[in-house]
Amino acid sequence: MHVNYTERDRQIIKKLGERVRQLRIEKGLSQFYLGIDADVNKNQIGRIERAERNTSIVTLSRIADALEIPLSSLFLFDE
Repeated sequence: MHVNYTERDRQIIKKLGERVRQLRIEKGLSQFYLGIDADVNKNQIGRIERAERNTSIVTLSRIADALEIPLSSLFLFDE
């Protein structure tokens, strides 16, 4: 299924990916180890960070848990 994202949609996906990368680096984790801790493939972590993937809320929840932060913290960015 192909989804047509608006420019705003793409910007949100990009900012979310940047936020995941920022928090991962602050925790001193590689994509590999974040993937292990979150039970998410490291390649998927990379795709999220590069805004190549609009991921599910379940995956984001796993990432937040692995980063030991509230899920809402992933969305603390300017729109």
